[in-house]
Amino acid sequence: MDFSLLFDPEYLPIIAGTLVGFGLLAAVLLVPVYRFLEREQQVAEQWTPEALAERMRERQDTGTNGAAAGGDGEEDEGERRPPIQS
Repeated sequence: MDFSLLFDPEYLPIIAGTLVGFGLLAAVLLVPVYRFLEREQQVAEQWTPEALAERMRERQDTGTNGAAAGGDGEEDEGERRPPIQS
């Protein structure tokens, strides 16, 4: 195969334009995918065993500490009503 056409000045702008166009197309298609995967990674970090344990500790601390739970010790109106049965 003769590679002399690759170095022909007549085809160099076409080759350069094609390479630049391909690079731009790849960026346009891959950048949103990369951003989506980064957001999903951040959300997934909230569901690691360590993060779940931390949330459970916070929930238990809030449940046992009256000041953090509600402040004045009164129940919410919705909690005092019996459930509606159909």
